[in-house]
Amino acid sequence: MFVVPCRTRRTVRTRLSSRARPIVVATAIVLPALVLSPTPAFAAPQNGIVASGDEWSITTAPGGYLVTYELDEALPIVSDAPTLVVDGKTVGLAIESADGLSLSALTTDPAVRSARTVEKGWASSDGDKAAEGGLTEVTDEEVNDALESQLRRLAAPEATEDPSDLGSYAVTEAEYDFGDRSVALAGISGIRGEMTGKMYLTDAPGERPTVILLHGRHGSCATGTANPLRWPCGPDQVNVRSYQGYEGTGRALASHGYNVLSIAANAVNSNDNQLALDYGAQARGQLILDTLGMLEKANDGKPVVFDDISWPNAEGSSTKTTRTLDQALTYATARTDAPATAAGVTAASLAGRFDLDRVGVMGHSRGGEGATSAATLNQGLEDPYGIISVLPLAPVDFGRMTVPDVSLGVFLPYCDGDVSNQQGQHMIDDSRHAFGDDVMRSAVWVMGANHNFFNTVWTPGLYPYSTSDDWNRNDTTSSCSTRDASRLTPAQQYQVGVSYMTGFFRLTMGGETQFQTLFDGSTKPTTTATTFADVRVMASQPTTATTLVTDFAERSTLVRTAGSASAQVCANAETATSIAPTVPYCTTREIGTARVPHWTPVRFGLNVPATPVTRVTWTGSATDPAAASTGELRVSVPAAQRDVSSRSQLTVKTAPDRTVPTGTDFTISVIDGAGNTFSRAASAIDPLAINRMPGGTNTTLNKFVLQQLTIPTAEMTGIDLTDVREIRFTAGVGADGTGAGGVYLSDLAFDTPTPGNAVAQQRTTVNVASTSVEEGNGPSTADVAVYLDAPAETSVSGWVSVVGASTVASAVQKVSFAPGEICQAITVPVNGDTSPYPAGAMGITVSVTNTTNAVMGSDAFGRLVVREDDGLRPLADRETLPVGAISAGAEVPTVGVQGDACAELAAAGEPGELTASSTEVAPGDSLTLTATGYRSGESVEFGFGDLALDPIVANADGVAVATIEVDEESELGPQDAFAVGAGSGRVQETSVAVLAPTETTLAVDAGSELVAGAPLTLVATVTGAETEGVVTFTEGAAPTARADVAAGTVLGTAEVVDGVATLTIEGGLPEGDHAIVATFGRTDVASASSSAALVVTIAAAPVDGGGEPTPTPTPTPTSTPTSTPTPGSTTTPLPAGTGTTGGQTGALAATGVAGIGSLALLAAGALGVGLVLAIRRRRAVDSES
Repeated sequence: MFVVPCRTRRTVRTRLSSRARPIVVATAIVLPALVLSPTPAFAAPQNGIVASGDEWSITTAPGGYLVTYELDEALPIVSDAPTLVVDGKTVGLAIESADGLSLSALTTDPAVRSARTVEKGWASSDGDKAAEGGLTEVTDEEVNDALESQLRRLAAPEATEDPSDLGSYAVTEAEYDFGDRSVALAGISGIRGEMTGKMYLTDAPGERPTVILLHGRHGSCATGTANPLRWPCGPDQVNVRSYQGYEGTGRALASHGYNVLSIAANAVNSNDNQLALDYGAQARGQLILDTLGMLEKANDGKPVVFDDISWPNAEGSSTKTTRTLDQALTYATARTDAPATAAGVTAASLAGRFDLDRVGVMGHSRGGEGATSAATLNQGLEDPYGIISVLPLAPVDFGRMTVPDVSLGVFLPYCDGDVSNQQGQHMIDDSRHAFGDDVMRSAVWVMGANHNFFNTVWTPGLYPYSTSDDWNRNDTTSSCSTRDASRLTPAQQYQVGVSYMTGFFRLTMGGETQFQTLFDGSTKPTTTATTFADVRVMASQPTTATTLVTDFAERSTLVRTAGSASAQVCANAETATSIAPTVPYCTTREIGTARVPHWTPVRFGLNVPATPVTRVTWTGSATDPAAASTGELRVSVPAAQRDVSSRSQLTVKTAPDRTVPTGTDFTISVIDGAGNTFSRAASAIDPLAINRMPGGTNTTLNKFVLQQLTIPTAEMTGIDLTDVREIRFTAGVGADGTGAGGVYLSDLAFDTPTPGNAVAQQRTTVNVASTSVEEGNGPSTADVAVYLDAPAETSVSGWVSVVGASTVASAVQKVSFAPGEICQAITVPVNGDTSPYPAGAMGITVSVTNTTNAVMGSDAFGRLVVREDDGLRPLADRETLPVGAISAGAEVPTVGVQGDACAELAAAGEPGELTASSTEVAPGDSLTLTATGYRSGESVEFGFGDLALDPIVANADGVAVATIEVDEESELGPQDAFAVGAGSGRVQETSVAVLAPTETTLAVDAGSELVAGAPLTLVATVTGAETEGVVTFTEGAAPTARADVAAGTVLGTAEVVDGVATLTIEGGLPEGDHAIVATFGRTDVASASSSAALVVTIAAAPVDGGGEPTPTPTPTPTSTPTSTPTPGSTTTPLPAGTGTTGGQTGALAATGVAGIGSLALLAAGALGVGLVLAIRRRRAVDSES
């Protein structure tokens, strides 16, 4: 059954285990298979090569075809992701090899078999990066005179006090360094990274709000000889300390009462493209949470300790250096590479300084996605930290991650030469309606800014290593050229970053509402220190402060056209490999993807629906092209939303249509129930929203960005704001001077700007369960389980993509969970062949992204492992294995025929019962383990204690049986036995005790007088390797089995000392026969054993005044003690014990068992008034004798 995973408490705050599983579902719902073009099977080619060229090859691989491209030198370390382009068609995003000298991508598209060219590309743009020295096609930008005229008619914006002006608090700066390999990196298996950073500490009293700053993907090491393991830096290299590049923001915030930590992530940068399924987002996010964990301990005055563990040497041993926080503070000042200045900060001085219920996070570049990952990972914790404000700066958004419950400010530099498609815009678009939460989200576009200059360590002239202008230096004519007046200088851009980053945190964490207008889109923002900057803000207000009339994301009878206008909902950008959405594309293939941030595809959601909007176009007059069109779009306001008197503004997001060369215009009219109308032209509100953005014909500029038009309701005179009935968009004539035109429209609302109410809370997470399948010989399918970590009270959805194959990656599937549903199986295509491969399997990334009402969990990225079932071959000439290859040069165990994916997930998460032939076993004996419910043909690994067996292949019924020979020297005590399926992951467990055998015998002490009432001493002797324990003495009537004896009256217990346990019954036993058994109880290391039943006949006590009893000799009868019987064995019935002769009491003793002993007369001589004792023993006879 499914099991709800234990949520992690704040005291430990670790990520949810990948084995954490949800609760019971009656059935697993299998959705339709992902869309896949038919793929034929082919005969095995020579050495697996199907096509090749001077620098590339295409070979068969488990699941499809592997495209490999050789590089002359390693790619520059940037945030963008490389791609491979076959015959002009992008087949997928590429994975860098371990040495950085080759790229590879997996595809199932059979067209690559006839490939003629393979080239390297970049995901966010068509051209090379600036560091590669490539040419970028540009032309001089035409001046938009109409726009200039429209802007001059607007009043100049009023500058806000600059948030970065230093405050009244003193700031202490201190670095800490626990070592380069002091923390395990999440999602990058086997790699450890640094726990290093710089603190900017305020002297404001008490616990203070805490801000974490995280740099992005940049060069980690410079100069010297690189470490072949990539991290740490080589002995003669310099560690590029990117975390030192945000000094201005750290100091400004600390001076206003915030504690700031800027943290290092170079280990992630050195390994993410090669080893991380998600390109390092989870590793960066968890690094932020690990830092908060460190601060939590320091704040509570608890020890903070990390182990810096070196790479293993040639002998396989590592060196561990344990550092406390005090030692880390000291080590940072003593290291040979860029030692920090001592500041006198100690661990004790940090106690009580950090308010971790008010946490803000800034992440730059790939650190931006790390910041959003930290927020969502945090929301998967049972007791999350108080992350309430997140600022991604020039971020990637490879995972289309939706982020709830935090104030979100995405900063997007227009001249970004690295993340050229500004894909971080998706963070706002995807999150704004995904949760119904109550927070403000702002897209802050910084015109004239590049990617790097927000960080001084990345800026030429400000740091000696690894600096550059990421905008292409060959561009001398576009608006992003350094020759253009609109391009910001490094100092200007850095100031904009410091001012706006400081302002965002002071607003959203400190409630300083004087900075509200910088981020709410209500006016053109500027500060006293950044009046030179063109900053454009588009915001969505908190749910409780918004009356959303329509988001224009789907067709509605409330939205209709009039005159010569037409309208349709659109989404996504058309590309060469895209699959058409359910609505038309918003932009065509020739426009590309770098110019359309709202619709650009991203790595782990290439065809996930992106930002649906309504595209409105209108035609002009055939006889007078300059005449205004009759086109109009009318939006009816539902009755429940007509009273907008409490809202302070009307907002709508808009951009010129793709058919508009320069600029267009339209009029917004608001009509009340009495027919009264208020109207205003868009050009009179903000001309920037209806004119094309700058750039000329540069392939990454002239972008399509939805900008915000805002009309204060206080200016809507002449209408009744309690009864607004309709809003109209009427065509006008703009910069193009023609009546024809069009716009994109989104999010028409009446709202009131406010920061909202960000509340850190636990959220349900969505995850992917990794699984394995056999390759097969032709096209096939496999199921992948997508699951929630706990039932949700509302419906949950996400989009599943398979990355690593062109056709497969283009096929996406929406998965939806009704309230209470937990698991669903998604069917994905697999392409088999009959060719061997140099690796045992190939891993294909499966992700679930763009979620609603739940966040991406720590297992949102999983793997579908396709086992190579045609044997292995050597590597071909110039062939390299991709990162996804598993078990190079060695076959992997068979994974069998896949069953129900959700059932297999449940079995893997909740171990079942493994059947053992016995609950205990002696050293030297054998034990049989039987595993059931596995896949047919699946290799099952068995283990017992420290012993691992060769895998056993399950039969057609899913049963695997293993026989274990227990070593004579095996450790005694309980041993865990387990079975794990290689394909299903099914786990079964049991515990079997390895026990030393024992033997117990029982006798009556020779000094005991066998007379009623006289003390009686019983002596049990226990033999064996382990005899320490307790013996229990029991008595019962003449038994028929030892079980009856054991169920009798307990006479007492005694500890075994040197193999002997002695019990003295001070009051003796009453007259008559007593069947007594001594049982040595099972211990952790020794088996139980019982003696043969000893029948003791007790004589009557002497009569007062009578004669003395006649002593009788007491022989030792033949008897054999026994160990605990095996199941099914029996004990021999006790023989008749006493009788009388001539009126005198007598006694006989006999074994009473044929073949064991004969009747023996125990009395010798005359029988008088004395007592006669008979002691009779019996052997335990196996039931088969």
